[in-house]
Amino acid sequence: MMTGDMELMWSALAWPATEHLVLRVDGDGVRADGVIVALDGRPTRLAYAIEAGPDWTVRRLTLAPYGEPGLVLDRRADGRWFDGDGAGRADLAGCVDVDIALTPFTNTLPIRRLGLGVGVAADVRLVYVQVDQGLTADAVDQRYERLGPDVYRYSSGDFTADLTVDGDGLVTDYPDLWRRLA
Repeated sequence: MMTGDMELMWSALAWPATEHLVLRVDGDGVRADGVIVALDGRPTRLAYAIEAGPDWTVRRLTLAPYGEPGLVLDRRADGRWFDGDGAGRADLAGCVDVDIALTPFTNTLPIRRLGLGVGVAADVRLVYVQVDQGLTADAVDQRYERLGPDVYRYSSGDFTADLTVDGDGLVTDYPDLWRRLA
């Protein structure tokens, strides 16, 4: 099980993009600081930070796209979500994890939090953040099924992918989309 700081990098396979992530895991929880540089219809530079508890339950998400307004979401201990101005986001009720469209890292959050055994599946409701036309955050349903010690089937709507992960649940291969470099 990981503790301390790790530096990770992914390269996109379907469009020009790379991601650099510094991940800190300790007794207080998880802190992920990432930067994605991509050409996904237009040049994009997105910095993000995710804070989660020791059980990998998301507490805070901060997104800072270059030259555009950012997005902050806080999840309180009672499970309610609030935006950066403190306004409630009742539309995100029931969400525990976050999924940022441009990064494979956020798949690790439910993988680690759920701790599924091989052959076990779970449905999750999470905050899905689109990046391509301004930042939007919506509640969506996804499914994770552990197919083997290092393979998870991820499903969202009509989309399905078999993700290969390392021993820490970090994606190493996201077929046709991302491959980990370091």
